[in-house]
Amino acid sequence: MTGNSYSARLDAQIEQYRQVENIHDLPDIFHYWSNKHLRPRLNAVTGADSIADFYALPFAQAARAAGSGRRLLSIGAGDCSLEVAVAKRLIELGTRDFRLDCLEISPHLLERARSSIEKEGLGYCVQLLRTDLNEWRPDARYAGVMANHSLHHLVELERVFSAVADALEDGGSFVSNDMIGRNGHMRWPEVLEFVEGIWSFMPDRYKFNRQLGRLDARFVNWDCSNDGFEGIRAQDILPLLTGRFGFTMFLGFGGIVDVFVDRAFGHNFDPNSPSDTAFIDFLQLLNDRLIDGGVIKPTTMFAVMCKERDIEPTCWRHWSPEFSVRPVG
Repeated sequence: MTGNSYSARLDAQIEQYRQVENIHDLPDIFHYWSNKHLRPRLNAVTGADSIADFYALPFAQAARAAGSGRRLLSIGAGDCSLEVAVAKRLIELGTRDFRLDCLEISPHLLERARSSIEKEGLGYCVQLLRTDLNEWRPDARYAGVMANHSLHHLVELERVFSAVADALEDGGSFVSNDMIGRNGHMRWPEVLEFVEGIWSFMPDRYKFNRQLGRLDARFVNWDCSNDGFEGIRAQDILPLLTGRFGFTMFLGFGGIVDVFVDRAFGHNFDPNSPSDTAFIDFLQLLNDRLIDGGVIKPTTMFAVMCKERDIEPTCWRHWSPEFSVRPVG
């Protein structure tokens, strides 16, 4: 990628979140789906009952093992709303002597983060560092590193993963919830066939694209990486991670159902409508059966990783990290 192309994409990425007040905002139907179908799996695989828990539990364990120091890191922290929740949860768990460094490139998001951290009185343990992760080099060692939906914005994945491995203490945890589907969050051909088939019998009221403000009478396999860094190398994330880290826990999910519960079309579905929720439940069942048979692969992961490679992870069903990698070719 040329310097001019990279700079233009970086500017677009920063501008994307300038006016977005809640970068984690999702449709009500997403919360119906995640609470019914995803939350029990997260609890079963990781012991966590929330996203903050998912990061705080392995961080607390790694911090105890690290003893003094207890440095933690978030790469691509955004507005730090989650990092603030993780810090508060760590304190609740009895982990108090820690420092969470938060790396972020957007000055707009950093300003919001600074305000939130000050409001919660966490300035003593949550630190902000403006950094372009594609050029980041660690200057400290960390008991835990988190990446919450930031990896799919990165071009230099190999460099970043090497930096994380170098920065991670022995016995430390690299924890991530991120996208692992096709680049640009497009559907792979085997998934697109099912989505297009479902689209053909859906009423038009479910086909309005709230993000783009248009009716998609036919499903558009949109490439979100056209302008900025959204999903720029999403399909490379899991193969690179399996080649670099061991996994202690892994939960893969998504493929078909995420199209219908995410920001573009999820607002068209009403969690108080029995027919709408039955449709989402059907999509989840279909999604599960297709992953079970290896027909499609997950598009999102919860993963707790470590530097030790010879380790057997706790997974949902037989959906291991290796099983969840889609061969590209």
